[in-house]
Amino acid sequence: MSVEHCVKCDAKLHPTKLKISGIEFEGLRCIKCGEKVFTEKQMNAVAAALEQKRLKGEYKKHPIKIGHSYGMIFPKDIVQVFNLDAKGTQLGIKADKARHKIEITVL
Repeated sequence: MSVEHCVKCDAKLHPTKLKISGIEFEGLRCIKCGEKVFTEKQMNAVAAALEQKRLKGEYKKHPIKIGHSYGMIFPKDIVQVFNLDAKGTQLGIKADKARHKIEITVL
């Protein structure tokens, strides 16, 4: 059981399952007034899951030729979720030839 108390009626909050946008999360519910809340840790998990749901599972993109190099255009939702349009954003690129994989990390 949780030791947190409701901010509306000061009753104890108990663990429960809450559904947001079709995804079930652990949260807290007041036994007296029914108020539903999340702890900071739970809210961070909710935010991360909702951002992940917003993204497609996989994107298929073709490299584009830019001078003597090649580049890639990122979809708008990837740019927004990872804040790629922020000034000073850097990307790390790791190539794994054996697995035929290129990994891009936001630094």
